[in-house]
Amino acid sequence: MGKSAFKLTQSEVAQNVEKLKGFMAKEGLEAFYVSSFDPYLNEYVPMENCHRFYFTNFSGSVAEVLVPLKGRVKLYIDGRYWEQADIQVDANVVEVVKVRANKGLGTELLEDLEKLAPKKMGYEGDRTSLKFFQELEKRCPLHGYFAQELSTIVDFAKMPELAPIKHIPKEFRGSDTKQKLERAVKSSKHAYFVSAIDSLAWITNSRGYHLPNLSSFLGKALATHDKVFVFVDKSTPLDDSVKENTACEFFQMEPEKVEAKLQEIQDQYGLQSVDIDPGMLNVLDFNMLNKVFGSERLAESSGGLVEFHSIKDPEELAHMEDGFRRADKAIYNTIKWVKESLKAGEKVSELDLYNQTTIKYQEQGAVEQSFGTIAGAGANGSIIHYSEPKDDVILKEDDMVLLDSGGYFEGGFATDTTRTFMASDKDGNDEFKKIYTLVLKGTLNCQSSIFPEGTPGKVVDGFARLPLYRAGYDFRHGTGHGVGIHVHEGGARISPASDVPMKEGQVVSIEPGIYVPGFGGVRLENIAYVEKHPEHEGYLRFRPLVYIGFEPALIDHNLLNDDERMWLNEYEAECSRRGTSFQ
Repeated sequence: MGKSAFKLTQSEVAQNVEKLKGFMAKEGLEAFYVSSFDPYLNEYVPMENCHRFYFTNFSGSVAEVLVPLKGRVKLYIDGRYWEQADIQVDANVVEVVKVRANKGLGTELLEDLEKLAPKKMGYEGDRTSLKFFQELEKRCPLHGYFAQELSTIVDFAKMPELAPIKHIPKEFRGSDTKQKLERAVKSSKHAYFVSAIDSLAWITNSRGYHLPNLSSFLGKALATHDKVFVFVDKSTPLDDSVKENTACEFFQMEPEKVEAKLQEIQDQYGLQSVDIDPGMLNVLDFNMLNKVFGSERLAESSGGLVEFHSIKDPEELAHMEDGFRRADKAIYNTIKWVKESLKAGEKVSELDLYNQTTIKYQEQGAVEQSFGTIAGAGANGSIIHYSEPKDDVILKEDDMVLLDSGGYFEGGFATDTTRTFMASDKDGNDEFKKIYTLVLKGTLNCQSSIFPEGTPGKVVDGFARLPLYRAGYDFRHGTGHGVGIHVHEGGARISPASDVPMKEGQVVSIEPGIYVPGFGGVRLENIAYVEKHPEHEGYLRFRPLVYIGFEPALIDHNLLNDDERMWLNEYEAECSRRGTSFQ
């Protein structure tokens, strides 16, 4: 549960870019698309395995990269990372393209690609999604390359050994695999190719913690009506507990042998349709599936199995609620530790805060972080995904501090919560109180909203932004995302660009913010369960899963209306009952 020590110098990055461009010139390529993902298309990829990092030095979780043969590397990032990218990249080598929240990174890249109009472009076939490949090939001729080929020009680091895959006990998983197959697979002649590893962890009821901040494991599978055939690398260890799940069969084998096994399964089942998720399936795997099943049997299914595991069953929800109760205590104890340490005259750095957060989660039984803790003091709070807490940045009594953290507990479901607080018991200044209270109003406005079933995420997003808009503020990220086996789960998204409908059973974040470069930032993140409104038929509401009190030293009650005060008082009363209120 620690930070990665993998680093590159700006000189090494520049050398890697020159090596890539030399390779491009030799291959007759006028551009190259470099992926941020691994072969499983994960968001949280260790920098050692993130090829984009080698050519940009940017360590954020999401980005797109286009390398023209002539000119600077183009790094496309969203509003969460604008400041971070400016700090991390060498502007002589990398051009940072700052993309607005209502426009996707890929869309911006594709527009630039049309302007560049390369006669031939390279891409990473084992790290590019089928969906994005289809967009790229509309704009220019493509040639695919794989990690083995690129490793001849760039010295990519080796990945560490993997932990064993384990089957999770009944009390933490909800439905068993057979029950999940009955929900997801339409008939004995139908199957899903499971390429998203959170979906794989869900359908198999297994966890591996193969990557930092992820409870899932590296693999892929074919899910039929009665069995899940799981393919993992031959070096992947399996715990004896996986044998308990008779609805799953694990194969430890080299990637090149998977095709033959799939053919055996097809011969056995005579499958007539196989659903694939083009957004989470790399081009190499698509070509393999096309060869085995034929294009006429492959059906594109956006999101794959996420539509099923984004809806939590009662057992899953109960486990998540327990996890959030424990995470609440960890965060409360961390903030209390900061305030008590400063009161005692002790020095506390950002890195101390980062490390103490990890300790407090471990004390509550966490087995891993669900993402790298964000611990930004003072002006660093304005860096939305601040990833490098410093041991020489010492928290001051009048500092406002942003702490965004999460963990995994026994069942392998993620938690995610943000609180902004004063480092000491001192009241915040008027400007701190203003922006904090505006963000709080946004959180309460969204958290307390009711809306018709099927309302798209972009409508709900507006609930959180409205109080900020009225005061002349906005924030450069979505209001919320799904939470499940991964901290960022598909199936639910609250953002200006989201047409995804809100559904009963989803678990989502609500996290508006205000960020003022050079001054500081505020983000308040609650996690909520989407449930039917008990009084208004056909309507939904949010039920809080997070109960950590807000910072009384930063609330200007004069800016709150009567409804907001009432909701806040009821919320703080529950926090007080749980022992997590600061009032």
